[in-house]
Amino acid sequence: MFSTIRAFSVLMIPSAGETQNAGYWLEKGNELCNCGQGEEAIKAYDHALGIDPTLIDALNNKGLVLASQERFMLAMECFEQVLKLSPQHKHALSNMGMILAQQKKYPEALRCFEAAIAADAYFAGAWYNMALVLQCMNRGKEAMAAMKTADTLEGKAGRCGIR
Repeated sequence: MFSTIRAFSVLMIPSAGETQNAGYWLEKGNELCNCGQGEEAIKAYDHALGIDPTLIDALNNKGLVLASQERFMLAMECFEQVLKLSPQHKHALSNMGMILAQQKKYPEALRCFEAAIAADAYFAGAWYNMALVLQCMNRGKEAMAAMKTADTLEGKAGRCGIR
């Protein structure tokens, strides 16, 4: 019951002007997601998208919540919508790859990670995920090289304060 009360208190605080702002609802969705309130987060993301259907971060984050709930088909639809708006969106590409990898669709997952890396060669997460998929495909040498790249990039990002 306490978590339900917290969800309502988070959603009932805004001023009238704030509730008309898609960015406000995106942030509320993020807060709810971080508190483990996935269904409430989805509602907040949907509200943001009702105000601005092109809000890429709301679509991507909604897809992440859906994927965490193993609602993979709906998650993929979110990521596909992101890619219609921004075909080189590295996070949506990587997120699609993760879902495909979970479904053991390794060649398709690999293509997603390669596309994410083509969009941003310094995206350590995509390199790491690609290494895992390559390992599952019994391509050990390539997996080791991808993992080394991920580790190198992660180390550089940590020193620069990038998360």
